[in-house]
Amino acid sequence: MRWMHCSSLDYWTSTLTQDRFDMLKEIRCVHFSHSEISFHSGLNVILGDDDARNSIGKSTVLMVIDFVLGGTTFLKDDAGAIRELGHHHYDFSFQFGQDRSFFSRATDTPDTVFVCDDTYARLRELPLEDYKRLLKRLYKLDGLENSFRSIVNPFARIWRKGGLEPDQPFVSVPKESSSVAIGRLIDLFGRSPDIAAERKTLEEQKERRTLINNSMNASIIPKITKTRHDENTRTIAENRVQIDQLKQGFGGALSVYESLFEESLQQKQQRKNELGGLRAELQNKVKRLEREISGITPRLTANIALVADYFPTVDIQRLEQVEAFHQKIGSIVKKELKDELAVAHAEEVATAHEIAAIDLEIQAALQAKGMPDDVFKRVFDLKEATDKAINENQHFERKIELDETIKLSNERLDLIYTRIFFDIERQINLKLRAFNSVIYGPSRASSELRIKSASSYQFTSPADTGTGKSYAGLIGFDLAMLSLTRLPLFLHDSIIYKNIEVPAIRRILRILAAVDSKQIFLSFDEAKKFGPEAELLLKQFTVLKLGHGDLLYTKDWRDQK
Repeated sequence: MRWMHCSSLDYWTSTLTQDRFDMLKEIRCVHFSHSEISFHSGLNVILGDDDARNSIGKSTVLMVIDFVLGGTTFLKDDAGAIRELGHHHYDFSFQFGQDRSFFSRATDTPDTVFVCDDTYARLRELPLEDYKRLLKRLYKLDGLENSFRSIVNPFARIWRKGGLEPDQPFVSVPKESSSVAIGRLIDLFGRSPDIAAERKTLEEQKERRTLINNSMNASIIPKITKTRHDENTRTIAENRVQIDQLKQGFGGALSVYESLFEESLQQKQQRKNELGGLRAELQNKVKRLEREISGITPRLTANIALVADYFPTVDIQRLEQVEAFHQKIGSIVKKELKDELAVAHAEEVATAHEIAAIDLEIQAALQAKGMPDDVFKRVFDLKEATDKAINENQHFERKIELDETIKLSNERLDLIYTRIFFDIERQINLKLRAFNSVIYGPSRASSELRIKSASSYQFTSPADTGTGKSYAGLIGFDLAMLSLTRLPLFLHDSIIYKNIEVPAIRRILRILAAVDSKQIFLSFDEAKKFGPEAELLLKQFTVLKLGHGDLLYTKDWRDQK
């Protein structure tokens, strides 16, 4: 069977070749047996020997590459390099277009990257986070929402690091939620702006709903149910009828009715009602202080600042007074509580006297108009109860309106997601089918991506769940991402290729070798096993050859306990 048709190879190379080259160029270390590893665009092979010996440094090279790309897994020192060599540093350079950039990073100061000249003399320090932001910009990824490490980390598939689960191809860290992984995928395809505006609107509406709920739970605004809303609606209608009847009872003398609500009388009645409320608060305070003296703690209330932001008409001064009543107590000694109790008693008495004085003023004003004060009080109470019911219903209706807005926003967002998921699935699955056709032939089912929602996806080979086929699908996925998105590179450890059948490996290598503009870092061994053509191809792209007598580092600690 032929390796692949020319048109199939063109399918991959057409999107993986370009004039500009952004790449890791070299890594140097005084402890390297070969002192320097030089890289090029496209496929870079770290080749082991033909008897597939372990512990010669193939995976460690990939860890070092990940380290110079801002990763931290190398610092766990599973390979023992830091333990055996002591803390050390790596010098490395990148080529971005025609420009070279030189850096150095040490294992004992991993949060700092040194900017260097072309001889690796250190010029200045760069915090690691700034360095990763710099890489993101230099790789022209700064239009994406995700960080540089979030973008590349899922595609650094290295033994003891992660990324080796065939059914989770774009998870960055173990136990990462599917929603985060899917968000990264959307971002890599440049589709984050499609959902950004609607997502921002939804988040703002949810924050407002949370604020309303918290305020209702703290009794800062009325907590109204649908039943209470319906009762209020009836109250509003009934009270308006009663007010109209009282109004008509004045024989059409509208000016007399309106005089009941002239500003001075309204102010006095409102002040009387406010004082009545304050007196009730003082009475509650007295009871609360009495309980506190017995060791009972006060309840907590919601944050006043949030309420002020969302309900600008709320009397913040009064809320703060109430908060003070609730929160001043706690660390006050019993004597101070008793003193405050005495003050509260005095304030309550003074408030009662002021209420009585205002009541006399209202009665005098009404008598001067020839109106009985009980009529005025009846009309005013009806109006106040109506206003209270209207206010409560407004809060309820605002919450219902907000719930409906959130529902509609969710529906719009779901439609946007559906379009994005369909497009991403279509592009990736087309690449996977083409990859599978080249590797296994058109008769065998390919791996397939299905994104069910913003928090659920599935990556499987529906008709063929063998280990080798699964790992081949993982390789196909990474090639698709390299081809379809701005992903600049991926790292593959040899373990990914161990369970794939020999003929399939030969064809995979041909596809990997066709990549030109981006970088692939591949650790591999047993080249002879795959035949002379594959062996020649691997040697052509080898940047470092390791073996039993040619280790990565100058020190050999394989036989140590």
